[in-house]
Amino acid sequence: ERYQEGMASIVSSLLLLFLVPCDAGILRGGGLLTKRFRLNSQHVDFLHLKHLEESRGYGAKASNSTTHFYNEAVLDHFGDGIPSASSVSHWSQRYYVDDTFWGGDDFPVFLYIGGEGPQGPVSPSLFMYELAQEHQALVLALEHRFYGESQPTEDMSISNLKFLTSHQALADLARFVEYVKSSGPETMDNASTPPLELKASAVNSKVVVFGGSYPGDLSAWFKLKYPGIISGSIASSAPVFGEYNFEQYAQVVGTALAYELIGGSSECYSAVKKASDLLHELVTSTSPYGTSKKIPDALKPCSEIKSDLDLSTYESQVMGAFQGVVQYNLEGRKPYVSDLCNAMTNETETDLLERLSSTLALVYEGQSCLPSSFQDDNVSPLADTKFSRKGCDLECSSMRQWIYQSCHEFGFFQTSTGGHMNPFISLDSLGIKNAGAEICKQAYNVSGDYTGPASNPAGLVANTAYGARDLASHNITIVNGNMDPWHALGIINSTDPFFQRWRWCLAIFATGHSERVNCFDRRHCALPGYVCHKRLWRGHRSDCLGTRGYTN
Repeated sequence: ERYQEGMASIVSSLLLLFLVPCDAGILRGGGLLTKRFRLNSQHVDFLHLKHLEESRGYGAKASNSTTHFYNEAVLDHFGDGIPSASSVSHWSQRYYVDDTFWGGDDFPVFLYIGGEGPQGPVSPSLFMYELAQEHQALVLALEHRFYGESQPTEDMSISNLKFLTSHQALADLARFVEYVKSSGPETMDNASTPPLELKASAVNSKVVVFGGSYPGDLSAWFKLKYPGIISGSIASSAPVFGEYNFEQYAQVVGTALAYELIGGSSECYSAVKKASDLLHELVTSTSPYGTSKKIPDALKPCSEIKSDLDLSTYESQVMGAFQGVVQYNLEGRKPYVSDLCNAMTNETETDLLERLSSTLALVYEGQSCLPSSFQDDNVSPLADTKFSRKGCDLECSSMRQWIYQSCHEFGFFQTSTGGHMNPFISLDSLGIKNAGAEICKQAYNVSGDYTGPASNPAGLVANTAYGARDLASHNITIVNGNMDPWHALGIINSTDPFFQRWRWCLAIFATGHSERVNCFDRRHCALPGYVCHKRLWRGHRSDCLGTRGYTN
């Protein structure tokens, strides 16, 4: 009874989870790979999170989590016919368990959904952890297939990557939840290594799933496709609308550079645009490109620019620097937007290109030139079919896997083609052909007539399969920040410039926030909007584990 009485307050508390900075998100600068986040950019940079929490005194608490491998994960949930037990291919999927606060029978289960990178245990730095303590929840985290140490096949050849889809990942989640619910002190577990030993049965526990960015998509889609398995879904910064040519990303970046609340200004936006225009004009004024002596040393290409594809690699480093900072703004890892804008509007330096050089130096520390080889800097790293070494833990590479998903399911390739509030529009090598199609063709041997992810007459299959912004489900909470570039593909308020019609879900919008509205504890919320959105939530709150849904 006390559990049921307490559940109504869970969702009202959950709002805080998404109105604070966090270390999460998907990034591919300009559709290409950027140096700041290395070649294994991931949904959550757990190594950075570990260092950050240690600096804040959280490190010792993380030892409460235990690591397991579920050895009965299924490779293909959708094979033809009804498979026999002997014909099903199994593999080992990594997961984490923390029962520190769990009240046992009938108390809830909070499941953190892994995404496009290695998954670590749920950190005490996350407000989800604080909520677990408040509501005596069992805390779980499940790593996504093909990422981290959850390697279902021998390698990442194209024939094996066909099993890397969001549909398979959702089925993994469903199977895992059912496995946990069937476990308890009265059962002998032979499915995990080490065995899962719960102090009580979770068979009657209701499950709430959490996810941010691509896992935010999975969180929402899990409730949509498997409504009887979980009771509530929290989807933060979820780009539920697949978009091949994601030109809106650069437009939100431009808006952020002009947004005073986070340290931007109209002067900053103007300086970035003028510098980009000037650099493009200078780089393309010579043959071969990029050989002008007027280019500052730190902005010179690292290798000869032999083609438009090389030029796109070079120019993606310029746009990508600003993209990365905006997406990860105020998450505890400098530089922030304010730092870039201070450098770009520094009146003691009159040369705009020198200002741009100093600005990029804040992002690419110690880098003496800008990568400019499409083959060496983009295609070759993605073409490596080998998984990272066994035991790679949180350092496992992820880019081949994620860009494969982008090519085949979602798109999300960030281009410079958007018109409004786009300071990078002059960097015209970053169209969808160079920033998307050519990467997919050359890294994954996609056919020459490739025109984007799988589609049908109604659009991308990813949109028609899940409903895009019309998620026909209930008890899904969608949260976005208006300075998060990914919010342009999400379910957002009608006042936002990127608004598209939506129904069914409760949408909460955090003014001034980037993608960091997902995870860190509430003490790090400093932007306006926190209190008013908390009040908004309390006005709409109900038992997320009941049957009531929300409509707009």
